Amino acid sequence: MSAGTTRHTIRIDDDLWDRAHAKASREGTTVSERVREGLREYVYGPEARRTIADSLVYLVPDALEDLKGPASGIVELPIHLDWGPDRGYDVADDGSCAVLYQLTLQNSGSVDEMAGIVNAGRLVGLWPSMRLPERCRQAWETAFPQLPKHRESKDHPSWTTLNA
Repeated sequence: MSAGTTRHTIRIDDDLWDRAHAKASREGTTVSERVREGLREYVYGPEARRTIADSLVYLVPDALEDLKGPASGIVELPIHLDWGPDRGYDVADDGSCAVLYQLTLQNSGSVDEMAGIVNAGRLVGLWPSMRLPERCRQAWETAFPQLPKHRESKDHPSWTTLNA
């Protein structure tokens, strides 16, 4: 809640709230943000500009333990996740594994597919350095508070800062 914003209370059935919260978490948002969007649209009409990125849905498993991908070896991504000529990624190599997981978390079409590629232990270790869209990162961090929060900004990595 922003400073200076008053708190407003509305009554919502518990089952509806729980379902809305779960859906919002899967979509990388919050119920509060969805309510604010709905009220803005109700008062001002539909937003004039939406981007394709706004429509992307990021899947999140029910539990980190569901992610049982290999902890070592080479994983070859299916063509719908990586259409490049070399789709093999070395899970033991941090850089290669981070790219593998970034592609999978952003583009996977099913939680089962994701669970077969991503390893929970490797994901937790690589999480701070992974470069993900903010809504994707938010969806995962909301679902799994145990993921480390410290990370380098995607928009302004340290190597872009000029020394004076």
